[in-house]
Amino acid sequence: MRQKHYLEAAARGLHDSCPGQARYLLWAYTSSHDDKSTFEETCPYCFQLLVLDNSRVRLKPKAKMTSKIQKLLNREARNYTLSFKEAKIVKKFKDSKSVLNTYIWTVSIYFLKEYENKETFLSTKSVT
Repeated sequence: MRQKHYLEAAARGLHDSCPGQARYLLWAYTSSHDDKSTFEETCPYCFQLLVLDNSRVRLKPKAKMTSKIQKLLNREARNYTLSFKEAKIVKKFKDSKSVLNTYIWTVSIYFLKEYENKETFLSTKSVT
């Protein structure tokens, strides 16, 4: 556990002087973790630190409820049988999530990350 934190701290320290070594250390950090917990301030493709000068982050919110979806949800609540197509529309709306869209300037890559609630990614983190 201490080695993982050391890798993260070393990567942050080498970010300005040696970005290649910092990327390697971040790759080692993410590969040593299990699949469920990854370092959120790192690009999963190029393993660069996501700081303000090399990335842009925006929230793509969950789709709004249209009148058609509202009608289908009301019919479902009253235990009406929905057709396959209608059930698919309702399931797609219920399973949709907000997405964090990140663009990295240096490699021109977009990557999307789904979140259940806004508190997980809107918390303020200091990146130094």
